[in-house]
Amino acid sequence: MIAEVTELLLSQLVLFVLVLTRLSTLLLAMPAVGVGVPMRVRALLAISLTVLLLPIVGRQVDGVAEPAMDNLIELATAIAREAMVGLLIGTVVQLLVTGLQLAGEVASNTGSMQLGDGADPTTRANVPTLARLIGLLVTALFVVLGGHRLLLQALLDSFDSLAPGHVSFHEGMLDLVVHELVSGIQAGIRLSAPVVTALLLSNLVTGFISRTLPGLNVLAIGLNINALVILIVSSLALGSVTWIFSQELSEALQRLRETW
Repeated sequence: MIAEVTELLLSQLVLFVLVLTRLSTLLLAMPAVGVGVPMRVRALLAISLTVLLLPIVGRQVDGVAEPAMDNLIELATAIAREAMVGLLIGTVVQLLVTGLQLAGEVASNTGSMQLGDGADPTTRANVPTLARLIGLLVTALFVVLGGHRLLLQALLDSFDSLAPGHVSFHEGMLDLVVHELVSGIQAGIRLSAPVVTALLLSNLVTGFISRTLPGLNVLAIGLNINALVILIVSSLALGSVTWIFSQELSEALQRLRETW
């Protein structure tokens, strides 16, 4: 009797560790949670969600053979595989957020406003202020649209096809990451297109003014015009972030479900 109870508790402990690993890496890569939240809060959140999800996962994997953990090497390998699955789910959305931030970098570089760079806590690199603004806006939209609930649902769906301790990788997962990287860059280019077009037209107008009035300080005038154009056009173009992000997010989650 004692041996059976011990074996049952050990199997539940292994299942708890595997589910906790997949969920923790998802939280690390998830926008609005992976950065800016204290480590203790994230740890408490991961443990609490694991306790809540463990009965659901147990019913989903009912009938699946328990993973054989005869030694630490097998356990470490299983934990590493679970971590990769969680990172894959979170990276799908993070690549989209980073791609949309590219719009701010393209607009700032085109308008010669690189002096407004600041440190980004996500990438630990200097990015333009406009790119940080877009990143914060997209993160807020992610929470408002219920993206955190959608990612948790994607996590539960992953347990149906990839049971804890029985994770296997295939080429479709790498194709998903590459596809989301390309989709994020395309979304950023679409968002920055109106601002870049307006800046090119303003530079053309500044060139005509310099040819008509050679005595003017074209450099000072051009910088002021570019700054004014970025502020006006960006305030109008940022309204399309909601439509672009919601569309790309739904498509990304659909491709994620098809990958399993």
